Amino acid sequence: MIKVYLDWNVMSGMKNNHFQELNDIILNKDKFLLLYSTSHIGDIFSSIKNHSEQEQKIIREDLDYITHLTDNLCLVNNSKEVVLSDYEPGELLDDRIREAPLFEDFSIDNLFNSIEGDDALNGIVTSLKNLISSIPLDNAFKEAFENPESAAMLDKMFPGLKEDKTMNGFFRSFGKMFHNLNETEDYKDLRNMVQQIGVNSGHFNENKNPFDVIDNAYKKTGIENFEPDKYFEKGKNAPEWFDDITNEYVKLDMHGFKADKVKVTAKEKNTFNNTTEDASHSAFASRCEFYITNDDKNYHKTKAVFQKLGIYTIVLKPNEFITYYNSFLNANSFDDHFSSINDEMKRVENFQEQRYENGESFGWVNFTNQYFFNFFNKILIPNPEVNDALFVLGKESPSKRYIISHKEIEGMLKLFVDKLGIDINGKSYFELGEINIEEDWTGRTWELKNFGQISIKRLNGWFQMYFFPLNEEENHTKN
Repeated sequence: MIKVYLDWNVMSGMKNNHFQELNDIILNKDKFLLLYSTSHIGDIFSSIKNHSEQEQKIIREDLDYITHLTDNLCLVNNSKEVVLSDYEPGELLDDRIREAPLFEDFSIDNLFNSIEGDDALNGIVTSLKNLISSIPLDNAFKEAFENPESAAMLDKMFPGLKEDKTMNGFFRSFGKMFHNLNETEDYKDLRNMVQQIGVNSGHFNENKNPFDVIDNAYKKTGIENFEPDKYFEKGKNAPEWFDDITNEYVKLDMHGFKADKVKVTAKEKNTFNNTTEDASHSAFASRCEFYITNDDKNYHKTKAVFQKLGIYTIVLKPNEFITYYNSFLNANSFDDHFSSINDEMKRVENFQEQRYENGESFGWVNFTNQYFFNFFNKILIPNPEVNDALFVLGKESPSKRYIISHKEIEGMLKLFVDKLGIDINGKSYFELGEINIEEDWTGRTWELKNFGQISIKRLNGWFQMYFFPLNEEENHTKN
């Protein structure tokens, strides 16, 4: 199966009977594995305004629709890694609502409120609070406040911190910043301040790499490039790769590349929260083969970030995905897939030589636009002295850190078993638990009369399908 991540604007549009052709394609659950994330829950949470009966009805429908699309398969950031698990969307929203008050007061006093009622712990709690409150901040903050070029921006980002450069001051300041950025138009002021280095929306065009434009602007002024990593430790609340994506995304928006609207009125609220949630959508989507978004600004920023970081998730708008599907993904039966492999192997111009690390040639490889048997997207033709297979199908993941769900293997194997039946070892459809992440997987092997051998296995963490044709002696014997 092919993992697809839909942005909330696409999901909600499908729910409201837009994107009908996309809906007809994407709901093929034998081919596509749709995932949602906690950022979808964040989008729904942000839509809560008055808790009216009508609003609650819409939210219940939204949550039910997520379940309808994804069967509750959710990408969750557990602070150390992003994992794929079964979660009821309603439960995640309830958690988000319960946690909301924690973000209204970031003071150290509030952090210890939950345990202060225990008389036995009062003395320890008081000592801990005093100790943490007095811890001085990292020198990077102090130096930044002493630098006129960065002091004004930091004072805007962290109100009050300049007067109290301790951990207690940081927590209070962070709470104010969090509120101002996510509830008011303060992000607009911060963005304007950042853009005073000499770059804004007018400096970007489709022929220029936006990150190069930003870097060149800083070089011209002699000002040190603003890097969030300098002030916030990566990997503390999310895996480092996740922080890399969200930081680069926010950097583009801050400097005016496809910048989001910031406006707060009685009828709408577009704040920094919208940008950070979109950045998280992009990070979650990097675990999938396809990311479909109808937000033009999110589309362009995500493509730029993925290009910079070497992430190969394919970012498309709904109409682009339909075109891609009709060109490369519309094989459904086993025979359709095998025929498309034969067609692709004839396109010799798409193959390039592949070598081992020692320089020895392995053979030829083609990174395809197709997903053969709804899983494999790479064809290898090994040199005969290296491997007896006529060809090998492999899976090239979109990023260095990837997730493969057992449902992907289950769906792929079903195509083979439906066509070829039980394999030579008496194995049939995929059984949950048969793959041990620490071990190789022997998979399935079929011997096909007058045809050859097909073997699917996982070696050294890589899933591959081998096709061994009958040699002349075997072919003569069988005839």
